[in-house]
Amino acid sequence: MSIPWETFLARYRPLARNMALGITGRAEDAEDRVQEAASVLATAVQRDGQRFESLEHARNYFLATVRNLALKARERTIPMQTLDDTALELPVAGDVEREIRDRQMALQRALGELPDDDQELVRRRFLDHQTLREISAATGTSISTLHSRERAILDRLRRIMERQEGRG
Repeated sequence: MSIPWETFLARYRPLARNMALGITGRAEDAEDRVQEAASVLATAVQRDGQRFESLEHARNYFLATVRNLALKARERTIPMQTLDDTALELPVAGDVEREIRDRQMALQRALGELPDDDQELVRRRFLDHQTLREISAATGTSISTLHSRERAILDRLRRIMERQEGRG
């Protein structure tokens, strides 16, 4: 498929830029993500233009790429905090802080109920901030299997925490 780039970008760039701006909160980052997504789309069309049956498929690919790139850019600018034992020892100033501490403790207990390999996947994803692709390369497990395992683990954690709270 051949994409009329001038028309395509004139039509979808404002939408993509607004979406990226809403995610990143910075105009410069938003514009960079749109440019990067346009480059990714151009490469994908060049490699395998047949996968884009219509202009709508290209639009969806472009907007999804903008969204994903903007989310990654936002992750890099937000300082990440990890849950460790010291976080649970902070003084509690009010009801909100007490509820947060209680939920952290419940999550820590729920994680302790998981098998070791499930704990390892959670650690890699949420503490080490590894992508499923990175974990797949390191472990030899397919991305789809890791994705299914991750969803099952998160569902299991949710059920354990509900049970701990007396809701399940």
